[in-house]
Amino acid sequence: MKKKLSVRWASFRDFEIIKTLIEKGSATQAAEYLSISQPAVSKAIASIEERSGKVLFIREKGRITPTKEALFFYEEILNIFSSLQRMDENDWTHNSAQTIRVITTPTIAYLFLAPLTALYIKENNGVKIIFSVVNSVDMLNELREGRADIALGNADINNRVLELSAHPVIKAKIVCLMHKSNELAKKDRLTLTDFNYRNLIMYTPRNILSTKIKKAFSEAGIEPNVIAEVSDSLIAMSFVNENVGLCLAPDFPLSEHILEHVIVKNIDFDIYDEMIFFSLINGANPYHMDYIEYMINHAKAFKL
Repeated sequence: MKKKLSVRWASFRDFEIIKTLIEKGSATQAAEYLSISQPAVSKAIASIEERSGKVLFIREKGRITPTKEALFFYEEILNIFSSLQRMDENDWTHNSAQTIRVITTPTIAYLFLAPLTALYIKENNGVKIIFSVVNSVDMLNELREGRADIALGNADINNRVLELSAHPVIKAKIVCLMHKSNELAKKDRLTLTDFNYRNLIMYTPRNILSTKIKKAFSEAGIEPNVIAEVSDSLIAMSFVNENVGLCLAPDFPLSEHILEHVIVKNIDFDIYDEMIFFSLINGANPYHMDYIEYMINHAKAFKL
């Protein structure tokens, strides 16, 4: 029997409120546009969420951010008459093909995001991924100029100029990579003073970790002997594997891919590399959110 077309938990007025709140970005502006009070908007959304059984908006620090479900409903509301069947079934994964443009840095790409993206494509028919590797300092320009939808990068790239949606993925501790024959290998933990005058493989200035590591050394009065500068941690680890020098690098995702002659040592100094998914707030859609949530859920395995 053919399923009866209906959306039992919502009226057209409910759809109008959802649409307006997403477009205006605040309950106050939505209320003004709809010619109702701000409390009436908040009460209506609470009622819609209760009836639908879905969280449609996240309220945090005075801002209202639509969830993946709300963004899906928004796309369907814009074409309501031809979309009622899909909204009733909430089966947006079988919608028309969608393109998601993803950018990230080399090490994260090759050791974490690219393999998981391949799995995501296999599990989501009709989704096309355009995947590119860029320098961390170029990420915001790629988003701003419309060449990317999603960027996975260091939290420090966010200069607050763009209106960005930020989704934390993992906070990695900076550790030391060294050749197993290095004289420091016998130590359980290192201190920053251990790096004084030691041969060090540093990152180029276009890698955002370069500034963070140099600042830590400068504040501690440490003067390592920078013997090479490289663009990313994978190259650095290759140099360490040949006993060129020491390197400071995030434990994620390198810890699962250490080369044969490389060992990892913790440092008695807290330096972290927090990875975040960034996207433009005004460019958000449910397909982007679904991709981000998929990657974050898989990243949790690295934290265990």
